Amino acid sequence: MKAGLRRLARRLPPRTRSKLHRIAAGRGLRRRVQPVRWGNLRRVEPRARHWGSERGTPVDRHYIDAFFREHASAITGRVLEVRDPRYASSLGNGVTSVDIVDIDPRNDEATIIVDLSDPGSLPAGRFDCAIVPQTLVYVRDPFTAAANLWQSLAPGGTLLISSPAICRLDSVFASEDRWHLTPAGLQAVMDQSASGAAEIRVTGRGNVLVAVAFLHGIAEEELSTAELAFDDPLFPIVVTAFARKSG
Repeated sequence: MKAGLRRLARRLPPRTRSKLHRIAAGRGLRRRVQPVRWGNLRRVEPRARHWGSERGTPVDRHYIDAFFREHASAITGRVLEVRDPRYASSLGNGVTSVDIVDIDPRNDEATIIVDLSDPGSLPAGRFDCAIVPQTLVYVRDPFTAAANLWQSLAPGGTLLISSPAICRLDSVFASEDRWHLTPAGLQAVMDQSASGAAEIRVTGRGNVLVAVAFLHGIAEEELSTAELAFDDPLFPIVVTAFARKSG
């Protein structure tokens, strides 16, 4: 093929051959790529600044809610939930009591005011299920916080965690927005913190399209079911962990 190109080049006028030689020797011949059509996404500001809540349901909630629905049967007995009883009240089955844990004493719904990163700050062996949505991102030490939650479970109890991966920073709590965990990162937290676990399952949810949509504040309702259902392990926006204690 190269010989044929050389023969073709010899038939060109000397001036044209010289120009082609300078281009090849200088900038090189570049592979042509199809240009990206950015449309109204070619902007340095997001479409919405509050995770898409201005436009509908934030995309990450699609995966967070689906995770807790999937494990609704574990939300039973004595339940601990972070900040408010959102999932205990909507998905719980056979719930006998609900405690709400928060670091903020201004939370009127909280029954336990502690810093999860303080070892042993939760009562040991009390709960049958601990629900921890989007919380490890804010704690000082996710390993200690997860271990603290784990020791608060009774034998056979279940720990349910969701955490952001690809995500914008929290504008209100930017100084506390610390840990955007990958699936491998959350797995490491669980392996170290959930000693004696009978079962641990860590999952990442999302793909490049929903990641771009989430960063721009495009809402769940603006994406199709198929687009939301496709998972690419390299582009998770939410990671989840299910862990069950022995006994």
